[in-house]
Amino acid sequence: MSTLSRQTKVRMIAIPLALIIAGVWYYNSRGNTTGPEHQKKVASQTIDAGDCVQNKGTESDPDLKKVDCGGAAADYKVKENWPLDHECEPGLSKYQVTRNGRPQYTLCMEKLNG
Repeated sequence: MSTLSRQTKVRMIAIPLALIIAGVWYYNSRGNTTGPEHQKKVASQTIDAGDCVQNKGTESDPDLKKVDCGGAAADYKVKENWPLDHECEPGLSKYQVTRNGRPQYTLCMEKLNG
């Protein structure tokens, strides 16, 4: 009976382990594309400059919903919609959507009603 070399044994363990790690990384890097959180983010991506939004969440955990600019529900008017990360002009509020810690887009908004 022949014995496997130490190098062959290491390869038998390292290759499947590397494939498992790569698979987990790939799955996690895609983000959640099926849950309600993803749907809210997709809806927010349809917000363009000139649109108005209502914050249905809090200042620290906003949940923006596109609303009619003439209505009382409008909290902010979007001045700019930037892909990825962007610093807004002074006086504008910044709303940024991230996925796995990476900015996906940034809204620069003017506060309405006060």
